[in-house]
Amino acid sequence: MNAIAGKTAAELEREVSERLADLPDVDVSHIEPHAEGTRVILEGSVDTVFSARKAVLSAETVEGVHDVESHLTLTGARDGASTHH
Repeated sequence: MNAIAGKTAAELEREVSERLADLPDVDVSHIEPHAEGTRVILEGSVDTVFSARKAVLSAETVEGVHDVESHLTLTGARDGASTHH
């Protein structure tokens, strides 16, 4: 077993939140990570599918995270698509 096996859910959630905050072009203010063991569930919303994928990939890079499940919803259209408000 490695040294990170003892991380608590709160520690994983904090580290994932910090990693998400470092994403330069993704609004992560509506993403909430929840840890269950070594699995992290991302809940909330993002603008595009690309932002959701970047959030998942970012969370996967945190030490101690073995699986990331996305429960993110999309709030905007993909680049190039027209949107009517």
